[in-house]
Parts: sequence; structure tokens; C-alpha cells
Amino acid sequence: MLHKTYSSLSGPYRKDPIRHLLIWAGAGIIASASVVFILAALGALLGTNMVISLDNQIQQWFYLNSESRLQLFPFISFITALGSFNISAMAALGFCILFMSQRGPRFLIYGYALLSSFAMMWIVNTLLKEIFRRGRPELDHLSVVHGYSFPSGHAMISMGFYGMLFVIWTLERHQRASGIALPVFCGMLFILLIGISRIMLGVHYPTDVFTGFAAGLAWIFCMVKGINRAV
Repeated sequence: MLHKTYSSLSGPYRKDPIRHLLIWAGAGIIASASVVFILAALGALLGTNMVISLDNQIQQWFYLNSESRLQLFPFISFITALGSFNISAMAALGFCILFMSQRGPRFLIYGYALLSSFAMMWIVNTLLKEIFRRGRPELDHLSVVHGYSFPSGHAMISMGFYGMLFVIWTLERHQRASGIALPVFCGMLFILLIGISRIMLGVHYPTDVFTGFAAGLAWIFCMVKGINRAV
């Protein structure tokens, strides 16, 4: 049970819990990048025309290209801003300070996990974009963007960083024998909205967003393993 795991540190984990977290962080980097390459290879096997057709079909559902949907622009702009580097950096710093100011070794682990999630998602995403160099959609961009499109940085940071924040919330509620439905629902909704906002603003293909989500999820899976080993 998680509450038993949190109660004390024992065995080899007591000596160096950060080392175990770092090991799984390394595994997370490899897993996250591997997922992107696998999905890119799958897209190549399916063919460019099929991928473009799929992207275009989904874009027709979400892109803010009508007067009625443009009314959502202020809300969508706000949501997408939460996935930006500046906002996520402030969130990472703020929550890390909060966690590390708490008593108890698990909060120190949470701080390291959250900070590494922010840093690694942006670093890995930047490197992957330089490798694949996919251009942005040929649509009117309703938001200022720079750089390449694949995979979506907002999708990776929403899943890998904000997802880690919601995972921590879930773990804490589980430890206190509270229901986990609330953090799970809020996390899924928040992450999904950030990803969809990138499509609605015309700055990412849907496959960019999906791949970013998958890469972030691979990171989360490994980091949860690391947290369970470290605390």
C-alpha cells in the first residue's frame, strides 16, 4: 500500500533515494524519445498522404476558422498560455519551493521529480524538434509561434510536467485514503485542453499533439516508478 510505503525509508533506498529517482529519470528520457521515434516510424509506414489526411480531418473539427468558434479565442489563448515555457517555469519553481519547504523526505522527492519533469520535457522536446524539423500547419496561426512543430512542446509539458503535478496530488490523496477521482479527472481535462488549444489555434498538427502526449506519458510512467522506489 502507498501509505505504508510513505511511512518510512528502509533498506538501500534510505541511503540514496535521489539516485533511484535519477536512474528512472534517465529511463524516462530514453522512453520518451523512443516513443516519438516509434510513432514517427509508424507515420512513415502509413504514408505521408494518410497522415496529412488524418491531420486535416481533425483540424476541420477544432480549428477556430469560423466566427462562432472564434468567440472561444480568449479562453483558448489563456489555456494555451499555461503550457508556455514562462508560465510552466514559474509553476515549476513555485511548487518546488513549496514541496522542499515541507518536512518529510517524500516532499523533497516530489520537488526533484517536478523540477526534472519540467527541465527534461523542454530539453528533450527541443532536441526532437531539431531532429524531425517538421514545419507548422499551413493555416493562419492565431498565436505567435517559433520553431518546428513535431512533437508539440505544449503537449509534452502538459503531460510530462503538469501530469506529474497531478500524479503527486493523486499519490497524496491515496496516502490519506481519499478518493483519487478528482485529481485524475482534473488532470486529464487540464492536459487535454492544453493539447486541443494548440490545434484550435492552428499552430500544431493533431499528430504533433498526440505524439507529445505519448512522449510525456512515457516519462510519467518512469518517474512514478522512480518515486515509488525513492520514497
